[in-house]
Amino acid sequence: MRRDIILSMPPCQGAPIRARTTKRRLPPRRTGRLLVAGFSLAALCALPAGRAGDGPPPAGASDPVEGLWLGTITAPQGSVADIGLEFFRTARGTLTFKLNFPDMFTYAVPLMLPVEADGHGRYAVTSVFILDLRLSGDRLAGTFGNGRLPIQLERGGQFPPKPAARHYPAAPAPLWKFDMGAGTWAPPVVADDTVYVGTSAGRFHAVHAADGSAAWTWRGANGIDARAVVGSDTLYVVDAKVNLVALDRARGSLRWLTPLHDEHIAGGPAPDNPTFNHRAATPLLLGGVIYCGSSDGGLYALDASNGAKLWRHDARAPVFSGVGLHGADTLMFGTMDGSVVLLNRHTRQEILRVRTGGGVVTTPVIAAGMLIAGSRDYLLYGFNAADGALAWRFSYWFSWIESTPVAADGLIYVGASDYSRVTALEPATGKARWATPVHGMNWGSPLVTADSVFTGTVSQHIAGTAIAHVGGIVALDRATGAVKWQLLAAAPPENGFGGYAGSLALAGDRVIAAGFDGNLIALPAR
Repeated sequence: MRRDIILSMPPCQGAPIRARTTKRRLPPRRTGRLLVAGFSLAALCALPAGRAGDGPPPAGASDPVEGLWLGTITAPQGSVADIGLEFFRTARGTLTFKLNFPDMFTYAVPLMLPVEADGHGRYAVTSVFILDLRLSGDRLAGTFGNGRLPIQLERGGQFPPKPAARHYPAAPAPLWKFDMGAGTWAPPVVADDTVYVGTSAGRFHAVHAADGSAAWTWRGANGIDARAVVGSDTLYVVDAKVNLVALDRARGSLRWLTPLHDEHIAGGPAPDNPTFNHRAATPLLLGGVIYCGSSDGGLYALDASNGAKLWRHDARAPVFSGVGLHGADTLMFGTMDGSVVLLNRHTRQEILRVRTGGGVVTTPVIAAGMLIAGSRDYLLYGFNAADGALAWRFSYWFSWIESTPVAADGLIYVGASDYSRVTALEPATGKARWATPVHGMNWGSPLVTADSVFTGTVSQHIAGTAIAHVGGIVALDRATGAVKWQLLAAAPPENGFGGYAGSLALAGDRVIAAGFDGNLIALPAR
């Protein structure tokens, strides 16, 4: 029997989250569409001030909330961060605010979002950036974000200055560099000393890991943003039009191509980059069958030898996450309605479905008996894998979680978007052992070796961006999280991105990275 677990967010500060079992089919939850990855505030800074005021206030009119407020915000994991708000009126009279949130690398940013005031001391922001506050004298208290995190503020003070930029030891020089002919969002994959990676121009490369020389290149009609899956003689990858492509591994010739987006089911053609940052489904190859999610809201099973569709499971919402495996028979995936699903691959029955408050593009993992997945509601979740009960939540403040956790030796390692950190956590409790700022959006999974953790980071040059990200590659000490070295990528072009969006790969003693600059590189894994 399938069990649907709905997480009901608390109606007021301090109320517990409830998990209840239901057989009722639920409509998909809406999630805010942002123009910048992981909620980097670029869209917010450009939003017109609207609903909070219909026009300029009467001469001399003001609101008692206007002015600067300082205080703290508390996360479910118990960490407390400093936060500040400065409320003011625009030239048109709309009440809005600046945000100062050092833990999110946000310093006195005018968000220009309208603040709704009920005239009785309650203030709310309901579009994209959720804030619910109540005024009592010189105190403001309420909740922040989709997770309804408790926030306490007092009137007065001033924002602290923005700290100076950090500088780290330089990375070792690349061992080799391969020109891919175009930039990429895709992560490389390594098998038998060969690196496989696609590009935004539709080229798919096989490159010798030892020296960076080309083995072969296949040219497709569509961009390739996804990670490939390598079989014994065939590799499989999803292109930007949601076609599952099978290539001969030795020669790079096309074996078959199967469209996975059904326009009749979806009501239209495959959307162009609906996730903003080119999240793409990664297939799972198992027993001669390929399992893969689709933008049409299905999970497909295909014959790996010829691409014939065997069945389609209605996932109820688009699937851009990879497909994971638990045990021998349980498939795991996330959906854009916030669900995390466990599915028996033989009976095609859902074993478990739990809900988060935002789209899930990460591949779920199970560690220490916990089903763990990140969500675009800014929370990393740990559910009891046996019954779906919520065990813990870890807040990323207001950052999407695009990074699939990596389990290694009793810990999980997770990247972030605007949270710009790599975090090592205990999977049973969600308690962080360490969390290190890497100063860039790190959407891929951390690469974990015996003594190091490596991650690629992304910068962006989009008008209005409020958080200054740095693109590159960062090496961390696995035990402490201390930064060992940093490779700085070229600055991003206007309206573009720089750095490394995909997960890194390991080829023996070499770290392999594929960048927006069109280069595939190898670095020493030290």
